[in-house]
Amino acid sequence: MGKFDNTNISIFGLGNLGYNISQKLMEQNNNINLRGFDINREKSSIAKHSKVITKEMKSYIDSIHESDLIIICTPTSSTYEIFESLQNSITENTLIFDICSSKRAINEWSNELLPNNQIIGLYPFINHNSLLNNNWGVVSYKNTKSQVTDMANTFIHEMEGLVVNLDISEHDSFIALTETMPMILTSNLLNLSNNNSSWKELYKYYNNEDFKLFSNPLDNDPVKIFSSISTNNDLLLDWIKIYINELVKFQKLLENNSESDIADLVKKTWEDRLKLTNNIDPSLDSGENIIPSSSENILSLFIGSRAARFFTKSKEIDKDKYGFEKRI
Repeated sequence: MGKFDNTNISIFGLGNLGYNISQKLMEQNNNINLRGFDINREKSSIAKHSKVITKEMKSYIDSIHESDLIIICTPTSSTYEIFESLQNSITENTLIFDICSSKRAINEWSNELLPNNQIIGLYPFINHNSLLNNNWGVVSYKNTKSQVTDMANTFIHEMEGLVVNLDISEHDSFIALTETMPMILTSNLLNLSNNNSSWKELYKYYNNEDFKLFSNPLDNDPVKIFSSISTNNDLLLDWIKIYINELVKFQKLLENNSESDIADLVKKTWEDRLKLTNNIDPSLDSGENIIPSSSENILSLFIGSRAARFFTKSKEIDKDKYGFEKRI
């Protein structure tokens, strides 16, 4: 028996995230009433025919008075309208999970429009395109209380995940940097190249994996992109100012033809990313023993041979004048 058997759940937004949450809940609960709604009726129809929901809702308030739990997986900008629709239609006992990107906006809107309903913010840090075995950020709002917190912990356990409690501003700052900034930067770089007629011709030949990787942030729904920007305006401004400052620093290195400094910067950022992906604080002194003693062969099974060489420093490698491994 699943943890949500005999529970009435309504889920708004049946895109990739909402669809997969519904699918997992249906798989793990034999007796669950799971209704779904998406403004794109094709998505809700597909969900119904795929049996990841038990009923296709006709609107946000269709049978909503029966719901024990509402899960919102829409763009953040849609949520104000949802809360307005729900105002006079749900009971105070209905709990709400918000799985939108920007949490500060949801905090204010829920407190304004649904002050008597308990709501909590969730965010899955998805790895390997699966909802299972992930960390889930949990953000408390003004109207977050013990009942909805307990329900959120149960839900995350159902998804075989781990709870990570997050400060609301830290969450939105992280989203601004990792989710929205790449979309903004890619959009601007794409616009720069689109204005060059020769680049338009080159796209015919360079429409390969590299281009897809470069433009991947723009795979998101345009509504989601706009929503992520419009509901996190102040933090994005802060990140843009910082980014411009870093670009100016790099511009100076190029103007001064500071090859050695550029080489140091490239090495440092490569090493910092490597540390972060292996759960090591980049601010640690590289001279410290940050990896337990192990043979390089064993370590390479876990983090790759190049990374193992970097961490263990067990081999003397020929370097060029900038400190990079020589290509022989």
